[in-house]
Amino acid sequence: MLRLLSTFVASVFLFTSYSQEKIVVSPFITVDGERILTSEIPQLDIIDFKDNNERKSFFRLRKRVLKVYPYAIETKIKVDSLNNALEKIEKRRKKRRYIREVTKIIKKQYTSALKNLTMKEGRILIKLIYRETGISTYNLLKQYRGWWNTTMWQTFARMYNMDLKTIFDPQNVREDMFINKIISQAKKEGRFN
Repeated sequence: MLRLLSTFVASVFLFTSYSQEKIVVSPFITVDGERILTSEIPQLDIIDFKDNNERKSFFRLRKRVLKVYPYAIETKIKVDSLNNALEKIEKRRKKRRYIREVTKIIKKQYTSALKNLTMKEGRILIKLIYRETGISTYNLLKQYRGWWNTTMWQTFARMYNMDLKTIFDPQNVREDMFINKIISQAKKEGRFN
């Protein structure tokens, strides 16, 4: 009996000492005698999947978006800097020469990385470029490289069942809505600025 009582007292002592370590006091304010919690609670996005296959495809999409999104951000930065530089150049001939030089630099810098993308990652990149710049990849090429180059690349993309004119529409396309959620969550986690 004494052994049982000592075990009980020891367990109560351990339980109370353990539970005291876990107490967390959150900041609060008192309004009209009521205590209101003032700590910031992170927003939680809940995604409703149609079925288990859609859930699995979401996580594959997440992996692809996180891989490709930095390229879309780089594209936005390059387009903005190119536009700023072109505004300072007056003659059309010098603008074309400058665009050719920038194109050569970009090809050297990104060709090997972009060749390693899968078809689905390429489709996602086209959408993300539209999301970041507000201009389709087709129109970007047409603006900087001309009609002939754009037509050639669009034909090449069509051979692989892709379209450079694809836009990003999260209101009507479920995959685009998922992409938006993935990017916003990644930004909350601090992966992208």
